Amino acid sequence: MDIGSAFTFMFDDEEWVKKLAIGGGIMLASVLLTPLFLVGLLLMFPLLGYSLEMMKNVRDSKLRPLPEWTDFGALFKSGMFVFLIGLVYNIPALLVYCLSFAAQFGMSAAGGDSSDMASALSVVVICFTCLQIVLSLGAYILLPAGVIRYAQYDNFGAAFQFGEIFSFIRNNVGDYIIVALLAWVASLVAAFGLIICIVGVFFTIFWSYLVTFNLFGQLAKKTQGTY
Repeated sequence: MDIGSAFTFMFDDEEWVKKLAIGGGIMLASVLLTPLFLVGLLLMFPLLGYSLEMMKNVRDSKLRPLPEWTDFGALFKSGMFVFLIGLVYNIPALLVYCLSFAAQFGMSAAGGDSSDMASALSVVVICFTCLQIVLSLGAYILLPAGVIRYAQYDNFGAAFQFGEIFSFIRNNVGDYIIVALLAWVASLVAAFGLIICIVGVFFTIFWSYLVTFNLFGQLAKKTQGTY
């Protein structure tokens, strides 16, 4: 795997300024419009769809993997499925979060730290929080394999064939760990956009999407035909 290229490949495209500007602009609009009936969330779908198409181009060894910003309908559709895959993977953690919230509410209703019931509920909240962290980490680890499988077969159900997913991770555990760690590093680097300027963070977040899906594409390319 070419780790260095994952962080810089987008700048090799002759139209990288335009393509990143469009992506960053959509990201900015998504955040600004989030309060308006989830319009902001819907704008995330073409960004995820664009990242998925770029991942496929990397997998297929395209010289310039950044796609054109065309056919927003197709990008919206594929991005929606990527979002839903991530949502389904995180349902267990979300359910535990809701239980933790309910326990915290019960702790407040029980009179704070002044009652035995509140003390017991505080222990429950801590346990739920720990479980939520474990489940979120599990979803983070499994999600790349699910997205790669969805892109390979263009089938939503393929992302949840856990027998094949666990086998894929086990057979490529070294590269898989590298991809997961570098994707996390890219998200941290993106946060430094706040240091540049408030608007800059939206472009660095989009850049981190491209880095992450490039890494997914490289892993898919390396394992193509075996997954």
